[in-house]
Amino acid sequence: MKRKSQRGAATVELALVLPLLLALIFGIVQFGWLINNYLVLTNAASLGAHQLAAERGYAAPYSDTTAAIRSQTGALNGTLTISVSVGGTSCTSDSTCAAALGTTTQAPSAGTQAKVQLGYTFVPVFGGSLDNLKSIMPTSLSATMSELVQ
Repeated sequence: MKRKSQRGAATVELALVLPLLLALIFGIVQFGWLINNYLVLTNAASLGAHQLAAERGYAAPYSDTTAAIRSQTGALNGTLTISVSVGGTSCTSDSTCAAALGTTTQAPSAGTQAKVQLGYTFVPVFGGSLDNLKSIMPTSLSATMSELVQ
């Protein structure tokens, strides 16, 4: 019995497997980018909470905190929202944060927490025809950290 020619069989097999392999690789890269963005976001929230908690008696706690957060999130290319509160009071300016944090001689009540919430609109690595990956990935990330005022 004669064997039939196997020429081109490897090419056909590669053509069948390659789309699945590429989809898997792109998915892994996309997920890695998502995890990286989340780690940057949580580290920035942690730094911001620590910065805010240590700003008692300073003139510009809100500006210092948001500047520290923005310097940590410089690598993120999506929309970042920052919410800051001290002891449950939302801070939107230096004066409200400074009043809530207290002065160097007058500490806030025991257990007062400085809280930083960050929201981020996730921008995927791959767009265009690979935009369908967004259907299985989150479109926004958030991180919240709090620390006792010192």
